[in-house]
Amino acid sequence: MSKRVGITGNIGAGKTTVCREFERLGIPVYHADERAKRLMVEDDSLRQGIISAFGAAAYTPTGLNRALLSQSVFGDPDRLAVLNGLVHPAVARDAEQWHAAQTGAPYTLHEAAIILEIGAEAHYDSLIVVDCPLPLRQQRVLARDGGSAEAFVARASRQWSDERKRAAADHLIVNDGRSLLLPQVLQIDRRLRT
Repeated sequence: MSKRVGITGNIGAGKTTVCREFERLGIPVYHADERAKRLMVEDDSLRQGIISAFGAAAYTPTGLNRALLSQSVFGDPDRLAVLNGLVHPAVARDAEQWHAAQTGAPYTLHEAAIILEIGAEAHYDSLIVVDCPLPLRQQRVLARDGGSAEAFVARASRQWSDERKRAAADHLIVNDGRSLLLPQVLQIDRRLRT
């Protein structure tokens, strides 16, 4: 079985951009947030767990009621823990099946913002951290998602500090707008293929 590599970084660090570079090199990437959104709609047991915890209004005839769920968990760590306790195991099972299906790949990437925060780093053979200064991350997120600086700070405060994430990295990619990404990706790719 191929190596499992986690790739993480704080909000706005540029994980998606970095993952696209790895994908261009033929490396399969599991995008945890995208898969979680899909599983919350398609996985019957996860869906039932969400309905049990948050009520039938958690789903509309067209799918997941994201606004209601966001409102339910925002600012309520206990409710957020309940949601994460339902979603994270479903994503872990799905990721395991996905990884097993990636035959022939020298390694796979599992992209998720909170690998370290949930203590999942032990599930990987190595960990890539995408690093970017906080002011640039905030600028990127506000340009991408809109919203307020306060909302960005609230989301960012739930993640480990940049310093703590850098210290946990086996491989570091600096995405500060000045450092070239492709040479960093190629160097890490060479190391991971050996």
